[in-house]
Amino acid sequence: MPYFYRDNIDFYFEEYGSGSPFIISHGLGGNLAQIRELIGELPNISLILYDNRGHGRTSAVGDPKKLNFSEMADDMAALLDRLGIPAAFIGGVSMGAGIALAFSRRHRDRARGFILSRPAWLNVPNPPNLSILGTIADLVEKHGSKSALQLFRNSETFISLKECFPETARSLIELFSPSSIEKIVLPLRFIPASVPFESFDQLQSIVEPTLVVANHKDPVHPFEYAERLTSAIPSAALREIPSKSVSVEEHRHQFQRLLTEFLSGVT
Repeated sequence: MPYFYRDNIDFYFEEYGSGSPFIISHGLGGNLAQIRELIGELPNISLILYDNRGHGRTSAVGDPKKLNFSEMADDMAALLDRLGIPAAFIGGVSMGAGIALAFSRRHRDRARGFILSRPAWLNVPNPPNLSILGTIADLVEKHGSKSALQLFRNSETFISLKECFPETARSLIELFSPSSIEKIVLPLRFIPASVPFESFDQLQSIVEPTLVVANHKDPVHPFEYAERLTSAIPSAALREIPSKSVSVEEHRHQFQRLLTEFLSGVT
């Protein structure tokens, strides 16, 4: 299995295809397998996926104080170093979009373009759309993973989510996976308190082609966040796709179409 070592952590990664390098990061509580399923095959692209610190098959959480967007952007740059890639297309979904934005501040000379899918952070720590993650962390710490899952399933918040946004509810239940829940508590605590950028003025310097993808009917990934980022980034174009709560298959299909069009248009 391929790993790269940084900061006393063994990071798991995978590569697919050949062509222009494109590295993309998953969301909070996720892993590279989810991104692989979302993206599928990309023509003329060398796709690079990895599990962030505290996630998936990456070996350890490391220093909890380093569970922040700046450090995770440096992790991404370190993987590009490991592979001998001077510049790549930089992407991310949800938390991964935040990592890509942090990358734009810290390593922008290495970015050929950006793909920001369903952003969940702007420049304010602990945004209200992510408050439910702190609730989950509280339940696990106070009651243990099994009891926490049952308490969460019985909560009014979850019942309402399941009725209105079934795919969001399902994704939150996945956080309680026996293989990940104890490991993910610290990321659930620390990462939402971080921000990918401090000021919208910082985004004015992004001149690389930027695709912003978002959908309505998703309380964790507000559509207006994508609109605000698109307005702030001079090179950005916003594209809407169906929510997973409407159709998972159509969500995936439309994302793949937009991604293929964007990358083929700028490679």
